[in-house]
Amino acid sequence: MVRGDDSAGGYDRAFCAEGVGDVFARTVAELDPGLPAGVEPYSFLSSHLLACVSRALALVSGDVLVDLGCGRGGPGLWLARQAEAHLIGVDFSSVAVTHASRRAAQAPDRRGRSARFRQGDLAATGLPDAVADALVSIDALHFPADRAAAVGEVWRVLRPGGRLVLTGWHPVGIGDERLPERHRGTDWPASLTAAGFTVVDCATDAAWDRTFRAVYTAALAHGDPGGDAALAGLQDEARRLLPAAHLLRRVLVTAAR
Repeated sequence: MVRGDDSAGGYDRAFCAEGVGDVFARTVAELDPGLPAGVEPYSFLSSHLLACVSRALALVSGDVLVDLGCGRGGPGLWLARQAEAHLIGVDFSSVAVTHASRRAAQAPDRRGRSARFRQGDLAATGLPDAVADALVSIDALHFPADRAAAVGEVWRVLRPGGRLVLTGWHPVGIGDERLPERHRGTDWPASLTAAGFTVVDCATDAAWDRTFRAVYTAALAHGDPGGDAALAGLQDEARRLLPAAHLLRRVLVTAAR
């Protein structure tokens, strides 16, 4: 939902810490054995939600997919390769970009589709206008301080007719002060419509809610982390955020430029 330090430097430190992303990905995989190997998300992504994202993107061979907030690259690479699409991943963490580039190089696309990653802000990617046939953002688009600027950047990067698919959260009650501030007023259909998008769908599923709660619960169930700093960090996040988890609903939003 939200990390303790959401700056690029905070994520750099997290990704540099031995095993941080691995502990998160391993926890998700233990809860959901159906998640494809190699996806290894640093987000609350289940196999069912990943399949829904893939269908919503409706990629075809040769499309260009932009993964905004790509993290370590696993979900974007899987989505692009399933459809034989080209991938451009953007993340504000230079360490995450290094991880993603290494992941792509270690398992190159045998069919010649390109995958490249670059450092960039969610509201200022540095990409050309209308470069993407589709854009995906997994649990990331709620982070920018200026959310309207980020939505405008998505509009600029997508070609006319291009598709946006994002995952995130909506509050059960708008303005609920028990929630982290970034989530209190979130209404993606309203934000995207105001920016000129045609909102195709805003889906929810109780199973998606159970996934992100289960990740936190499983982390706490491990008990004393000992010297495992990665597990200790995830447990700290769980203690802070799990009490408010029932006040949020996972959403999958699909929109078109």
